[in-house]
Amino acid sequence: MDRVRGQIRKELAAMLQRGEVHDPGLSLSMISITDVELSRDLHYAVVYFTVMGQDVGEVMSALHRAAGFMRARVAKALGLRLAPELRFQPDLSFKRADEMERLLKSIQIPEDKPGEGDPQAGA
Repeated sequence: MDRVRGQIRKELAAMLQRGEVHDPGLSLSMISITDVELSRDLHYAVVYFTVMGQDVGEVMSALHRAAGFMRARVAKALGLRLAPELRFQPDLSFKRADEMERLLKSIQIPEDKPGEGDPQAGA
């Protein structure tokens, strides 16, 4: 299953990089396929992506419009009789990581003064 996930991710990324998906919603975008999750029965694949240079909602709509074409190309490239239905979702993990880093940097920890907080300092 991991091998199939990796092959699907690689094929979708290559397809987008080569410009094989002709949709105006994808023309100005830099799209990265970050992960693919497969259902146990291999009928569905959730494809996570990041985008630079365009609205995420626009790109997601364009990817949904092109999903049938991309599914057929994946099936052909991987030699699958039936490829999983592709469902695209923006990958928010990078955004969450940036937010966590920002929050961690904003925490101000007071410095200990000599003798404070140290039970043996007063002995």
